[in-house]
Amino acid sequence: MSVAVIEKESRTGEGISSRNSGVIHAGMYYPKSSLKTKFCISGNKLLYEYAKDKNINHKKIGKYIIASKPSELKRLKDIYDQGIINGVNLELFQKDKTNSLYPELITEGGIFSPNTGIIDVPELITSLEGDIQHNGGLVSLNTAFLKATQKDNLFEIKCNDGKDFTIHSKNLINSAGISSEMVSKNIKPLHSRHIHPINYAKGHYFKYTGDHPFKTLVYPVSDEFTSGLHVGFDIAGQIRFGPSIDWIDEIDYSFNDSLKDHFINSIQSYWPGLNPDKLQPDYVGIRPKIQNAKEHMMDFSILDSKDHGINGLINIQGIESPGVTSCLSIGDYVTNLILEN
Repeated sequence: MSVAVIEKESRTGEGISSRNSGVIHAGMYYPKSSLKTKFCISGNKLLYEYAKDKNINHKKIGKYIIASKPSELKRLKDIYDQGIINGVNLELFQKDKTNSLYPELITEGGIFSPNTGIIDVPELITSLEGDIQHNGGLVSLNTAFLKATQKDNLFEIKCNDGKDFTIHSKNLINSAGISSEMVSKNIKPLHSRHIHPINYAKGHYFKYTGDHPFKTLVYPVSDEFTSGLHVGFDIAGQIRFGPSIDWIDEIDYSFNDSLKDHFINSIQSYWPGLNPDKLQPDYVGIRPKIQNAKEHMMDFSILDSKDHGINGLINIQGIESPGVTSCLSIGDYVTNLILEN
């Protein structure tokens, strides 16, 4: 079986893949029965093993989730309970313990996740691209997908890399991320009822250049739409805060400097020692959500012929957080779906 990856950008990972926090998640936020939990927990183990085997920069740095006011303690306990149900290794700390661990922060209690970490996502993408090529596959850059039709269980896939050409394939996998709705609509056998509209949740990150107390990732108590303006690290040790969430109608990677006051107020609610002058714009990302701003969290959507009735088609949508953590586990799952058909 040969594999061809059609990539419209000039290099892989230019869309949402390289515009995230680079966190290896542990799997405590989602329902036990969800694909997000299944793939996050198995993907966490697979990703650490893969990163070690491929010498990809990564660190099992750990993460504290903190409640900064008494009203957040119930939500903190709910996150802990869900994590324990999911089989995640967690410790629940009372106020005195979190205060001793992070005296510079305002805390009423916390959860520690020892298996949360960080990874160099561009290195991961480069390694996965190399795996495809070293195993006889092809990555075709600067190549736009136009449409696909199916006849006699064989897909005719129209593409353009400066000129139109056609690929014939038994299997077709739509893993176009932020463009997955557009791609889905151009797979002609696929009925609209099996296509999720993609909603754009834009997130800003600010970097911090001054002294700070953080030795681990630190997350405020989250809601179901965002993990809050948390403290993240890159592999070099630079800290950043984010992501914010702003629902937008069009893909737009411009940076909104006016959000700085919102970041300052949010961060100082748990770290009053933040120096606003040291907080600087970093980058933005866009999460391709299949729920809108008023809907509850929706799971990853991975549909095969049992769902939509089209042999050989795997249609993947809504791969946002914890998508990086889940990537190898999703790959195994999709491979098995193809081999079963």
